[in-house]
Amino acid sequence: MNLKIYLLGAFCLLAPYVASAQQTETEATETVIDEGEIEYASPSVLGTGRGKGLVIGYERLPQFDIDSESDNPAVGNGNSRVRRFNQFFLKVNAPVVNKPRTKVVVGFDYEFEEYNFENVNSGSYSLYENLEDKNLKSIGAQVVFLRSLNEKNFYLVRLKGELNGDYTRDNINTTDYLRTTIDVGYGWKKSPYFAWGVGFQIGYNFGRRSIYPAIIYNRTYNDKWGVEAIFPANVKVRYNVSDKTLLYAGYRLEGASYNLSVQDEPLSQFGNIELRRTDVKAQLRLEQEIYDFLWFGVEGGFRQNYRNRVFDEIGSRDELIINDIAGAGYVSVELFIVPPRAMLDKSRKRR
Repeated sequence: MNLKIYLLGAFCLLAPYVASAQQTETEATETVIDEGEIEYASPSVLGTGRGKGLVIGYERLPQFDIDSESDNPAVGNGNSRVRRFNQFFLKVNAPVVNKPRTKVVVGFDYEFEEYNFENVNSGSYSLYENLEDKNLKSIGAQVVFLRSLNEKNFYLVRLKGELNGDYTRDNINTTDYLRTTIDVGYGWKKSPYFAWGVGFQIGYNFGRRSIYPAIIYNRTYNDKWGVEAIFPANVKVRYNVSDKTLLYAGYRLEGASYNLSVQDEPLSQFGNIELRRTDVKAQLRLEQEIYDFLWFGVEGGFRQNYRNRVFDEIGSRDELIINDIAGAGYVSVELFIVPPRAMLDKSRKRR
């Protein structure tokens, strides 16, 4: 792992604004803000966990098989066993506008994933040679805008840009690796315990950039049970053991698209190729307070590959290689910072 990433994580841990940051994306506004007697609408409901300002995490999958087929006779077919698949991620989110009816949150994230194969050497299958020990990176920045129209209605917009691929500092070309995602949603706050909405995403959940519908459903049924969902991307059932311990069960859809600069024959004849993948994860998750603003999360489950394809050029629809990847268990650990209780208590007193 890059030492600079560790230093960045340490710096963020010390940054004073992180303590008040809110988690973006599907949980962009988990704190309801009042103005006088008016409680403006937002997607958040009572009972959910506190927003995450900084998240540092690591995920690992054990061994699993991969079979690859290509109609191109020069590329051919191959098979191997992945000894391990590692993923490291760092996310930082902070509010820059925090008004009663308007909230703007900016975020930064860094991720990389790495494949390690069995018995890969010169002369083995070209795709595996090019992926072995290579960091597939994603560096992204995003802005989330939430507008409360009144006590019952709200809308939100998220804009995100990412640089995805196997680039290095010396060979990066922004136009070659840039991916953009847009999320739009409109919702109704039925009560402090129930909010729902509809929307869409223009993004890469299924590998290629497409439009996907979304249904927001956040509901707390009692002091123990609740549901947090943006269907079909993710659905979680929540169980509140206490205000310091949360349990989740559900599934999550994950997709990614990476541009690869290949060096080994026969793939090198294509120059830059594109790897697109989509996975479905069945998950169990524990979030536990360590000390007020500092929490950790442990997640485990089963990852089933839905689609994994290599295309002969960036943005192409012509499949060069079709990968069949076996399902496997996974485990993930996280450390994250949330707003301290004292800050939340002050907010409540102002209401």
